Amino acid sequence: MAEASKTVDFDIPHEKFWSIITDYTKYSEFVDGVSHVKVISQDQGKARVQYQIQLLGKDITYVLDHNENRPHEMIWTMVESNIFKSNNGGWKLKNLGGGRTEVTYSLALDFKIYVPGIVLKGLVKSSLPKMLDSFYKRAQR
Repeated sequence: MAEASKTVDFDIPHEKFWSIITDYTKYSEFVDGVSHVKVISQDQGKARVQYQIQLLGKDITYVLDHNENRPHEMIWTMVESNIFKSNNGGWKLKNLGGGRTEVTYSLALDFKIYVPGIVLKGLVKSSLPKMLDSFYKRAQR
């Protein structure tokens, strides 16, 4: 299993960033590798979402349960996947005032198939900046 976390300050209002990270069906429009997203169910503060992505040259499908503690935290846990053994993580947002938000993105990932530890750790660590950047650019629009 590989784990990583990154915290950055964005010049994006807190509520605007929250609305971007919880609009799951739009991820395929701006997150690299995400080809399709389907919300299976959604209720107050909870969402079950199916994702289809391209990763390591493979089509990967997985379902995550998202627990939203509006507007400060969204945590996900994996329900099922064709290739992940685990996929857990989350977003933590802190309103810094003046239209700025401190954003922490965390991810813990493991595969059912053998992926060398160095490759897995590199994949997780390299995906963090790209993921944060794609959400930041989306929020700037």
